[in-house]
Amino acid sequence: WGAKYDGVPTVQYDGILRPYSPDLHRITEFYNTGTSYQNSVGLSGGNATTSFRTSFSNQDVNGISPGNNYHKKIFNLGLNSKVTDKLTLQTNINYTHENNNNPPLVGAQGVGFSSFLNRIPLTISNETIKTSVVGPDGALFPTNPFGALLTNPYYLIGRMFNYTIRDRFLGTVSARYDFTKWLYLQGRINEDISYSSNEQNFPHGVGTTLRNSTNTGWGGTYNVSLGKTTQMNADFLLGTNQKIGDFTIDASVGGNMLTYNNVNSNQGVTDFIVKDLYTIGNGVTKSQSYGIGSRFQVNSLYGFADFGYKNFLYLNVTDRVDYFSVLTPPSDKVANPKNYVNYPSVSGSFVFSELLPHISWLNYGKLRASYAIAGSAGGINPFSSQINYSIAQQLFGTYPIGSISSTGNPNLGIQPYKTNEKEIGLELRTLNSRLNFDIAYYDKRTNNQILQTTISPASGYNTTPVNIGSLKNTGLEVAIDGTPVKTRNFTWNISANSAYNTSKVLALNPGQTRQIVVYFNGTGNEFLGNLTYDVGKEMNQLVAYTYARNANGDIMLNSSGKLIQSASMVNFGSANAKVIGGVTNTFRYKALSLLVSVDGKFGGKMFSSTALNGLRSGMSQASLVGRGGLVFPGVLPNGTPNNISVDPRLFYPDYRNLQIADPFVFSSDFIKLRNITLTYDFTGLLSKDVKFVKGLSVSAYCRNAALLMKRIPDVDPEAFASSSDTRLGYEQHTEPTTRTFGLNLNVKF
Repeated sequence: WGAKYDGVPTVQYDGILRPYSPDLHRITEFYNTGTSYQNSVGLSGGNATTSFRTSFSNQDVNGISPGNNYHKKIFNLGLNSKVTDKLTLQTNINYTHENNNNPPLVGAQGVGFSSFLNRIPLTISNETIKTSVVGPDGALFPTNPFGALLTNPYYLIGRMFNYTIRDRFLGTVSARYDFTKWLYLQGRINEDISYSSNEQNFPHGVGTTLRNSTNTGWGGTYNVSLGKTTQMNADFLLGTNQKIGDFTIDASVGGNMLTYNNVNSNQGVTDFIVKDLYTIGNGVTKSQSYGIGSRFQVNSLYGFADFGYKNFLYLNVTDRVDYFSVLTPPSDKVANPKNYVNYPSVSGSFVFSELLPHISWLNYGKLRASYAIAGSAGGINPFSSQINYSIAQQLFGTYPIGSISSTGNPNLGIQPYKTNEKEIGLELRTLNSRLNFDIAYYDKRTNNQILQTTISPASGYNTTPVNIGSLKNTGLEVAIDGTPVKTRNFTWNISANSAYNTSKVLALNPGQTRQIVVYFNGTGNEFLGNLTYDVGKEMNQLVAYTYARNANGDIMLNSSGKLIQSASMVNFGSANAKVIGGVTNTFRYKALSLLVSVDGKFGGKMFSSTALNGLRSGMSQASLVGRGGLVFPGVLPNGTPNNISVDPRLFYPDYRNLQIADPFVFSSDFIKLRNITLTYDFTGLLSKDVKFVKGLSVSAYCRNAALLMKRIPDVDPEAFASSSDTRLGYEQHTEPTTRTFGLNLNVKF
């Protein structure tokens, strides 16, 4: 907010006079140019019975956010040995080491850099916030009326840290024994072990005084956490493949055992004896915890049979039964639990081109159809069928107090959700495979989706998991590949793909028409509305309040000329994109090739927190309306047109206070020039004397090259803090989108 920029010296937050002019380059001055260096080397060899491949890669990344860097090392070794004519062994070992230092905080207020930079006045330059960080007492200079919700990032840089180290070991051993040419037995064991450690702090002086409220120490927090995750897969497969006349048979039966274990420990302190010394021993108040993050097992039995006839007719039948530990409640509660689910499927294909050999333009044609049942116990947490207790430090006499620690009521009858999917497809290759098509239509129904539903607090709980969701997805997928031009030296290939999907919520609980997936305003970071499932509508509806209107459709205002909230929330549309697609052109001239890729999404809606904060903070073009006094178009309580002028600094914040979302709902459509890659293969230019070099190529690329079309102002439509279901459709202060330029050198010896 404020007057027009005029360059007149004006007192700023630190008491210094500076010109009242905007810093138009504050964002680019604050963020760095990110760099990523990735190098890898591989070596392979072998003899008639044994082969190996080993590789090592190293990646060093410096992010655009100050202090952020990432380092990754990967070592891989693979061995393949034919021990005898019947026995084959394979081994693969992979080790990964990662360091992630100070990852940017996105989608949040408070210590998020982008949130601060996008919401303070442009008259406060980057140089000012960099040099005027603390006052004479060492406390953070207040730069805005939001206090700790907007923190000067230069106070945090060098004071706040977040370090994560991850080590992962992945090993696989498999053996196959061929009893005969048509019967084999295969066994495999895979072990995945990962260790992680995190060390982070929250410095003193962020929205609070330097000393704590009791003056017993310096404010702040420090936490150290350790975690270990192990996942083991062990499976076997007994299979056969035979050809009997015109028929082929490929069949097998097998089983799998998946075990997953995760444990974690945490130590933390609040407030410190010695200033700026972040250790457990220096803490005033200490806490620690140890937990079993997750532990479950899935046992599976399965089989499949693939039948073929004369290379043109195929039938595939499968069946699988999964036994879930998370569906096994205590035996004293349920004697014979149904802890297994059956997933059958059947598919067939007809290669009709085999029967049409005289049609010269048809190289290949196949019609396929399938029906499959799949499912998952995802959403059912380990031990969720049991009541969890906690022991408090508080004593009742000489005994500590115990209590039920969870607010969710266990549901002993919960079942995995199931998905029934039907699909039909057509694949064509024509004109010597220069024009190819792949088209598929699918209908997917999901039943018994697991959702948390609210129950009466009188039960002692707030929620319980229930199989209440019934959903439908239908869609069409099309892929086209063509070569319009093909000569001895020049080739132009174009490939395009598109997918159209519509969804619908078929049913919830009896009598229930709406299920809240996430209450955005309750997360502490988002400000508007809900994400919901509404019966009869597309999935992931964005729902919020709108303007109160009279019978004529006029916006109703109160006697002060300010907004009135609607009586109930309304639907603003689905956050799901209906259409996604892309086009890739590849041009090759001798050893030179150029790849250009364009893609986009269409049909979805999104809430923009940047637009909301820009309007109420006077930082967007929309906030220019009414700078001299806003007379909002609407009617007063007496029915007459509004003629009351309101200070926009008092009017626009009511959108946040009343949860009215209309000005902040946008289409999430976009078209991007995603990738441009230019490659030259120097292999043909190498001298015959350089026999040890088998291949040499150089590529230059630009990724995320240009945003060709969008409907939302100021931000990238893909700039979401998270793409998960719980943040879908809500844009909230992310790091600036980057364009990446790169150079790649590939040498083969």
